[in-house]
Amino acid sequence: MRTVLSLLAAIALLAPAGCRPVQRARVLQTPYAVTDDTGNRRDYRVFLPAAQGRALPLLVYFHGVISPGFSRIASLRSYTGSPVEETGLIQFCRSRGILLLVPTALYEYTFLNCRSRGWLIEKEVDGVEKIIDMVAGRYPVDKRRVFLAGLSAGAGISHHLANRRPRFYSAILSHSQAFVNQAGEPVPPLAKGPQFGVVYGYNEGDYPDLIRICVESERLYRENGYRTILLRDLPPRGHAWSAESNGRFWKLLNRLGRPGEN
Repeated sequence: MRTVLSLLAAIALLAPAGCRPVQRARVLQTPYAVTDDTGNRRDYRVFLPAAQGRALPLLVYFHGVISPGFSRIASLRSYTGSPVEETGLIQFCRSRGILLLVPTALYEYTFLNCRSRGWLIEKEVDGVEKIIDMVAGRYPVDKRRVFLAGLSAGAGISHHLANRRPRFYSAILSHSQAFVNQAGEPVPPLAKGPQFGVVYGYNEGDYPDLIRICVESERLYRENGYRTILLRDLPPRGHAWSAESNGRFWKLLNRLGRPGEN
């Protein structure tokens, strides 16, 4: 009997990795309960790559303002708000061993006379921070590589979150928007740099005011000591996430971040 057990153990050690169970990439819908400071349940999705046997970088993505009513406005007819399914980030993150977190916006409001869902900063930040902290605490996240990314209104909340905890995030990707005040004008960072890195970008043919905001904000952050870069005229034309540039975005986020200092 002992001989048989020894033989089975030897076979197990010699078996190729392809014969062993493989952990698949998974999508988890609010795997751990999160409640914000006003008592609201907060929903989110976690896109787990296949097991890598190491701590994973975390990328948190925020879409822009979304409304079915935009299809009736000529200047917004092709604008979707870039939900994560349209960004290419799900496949990109799975193939590179990145843990992708997508919080769900809670509040509806009227924007351009349309019922919309986006990111009301004052009401959202507490719940979103609790989501990020829950995921970072429950999964094997590399705390030195926590990144934020968003388009338009999603870029705005990324800036607000990063300024609340500037040493928590390594870098943010601000696509077609920036850190603005209630009048919609870009404002400088709350803390002198260097803190988190910032990748700014806008599309070819994007809205002129948003282009101005990105250009001005990049200057403000750079002059305050932050590591920044401005990507101009990204594809596709218009106001949408630049999925073709995901590889470039990821390299720059890591280059401008500060591994080992968080």
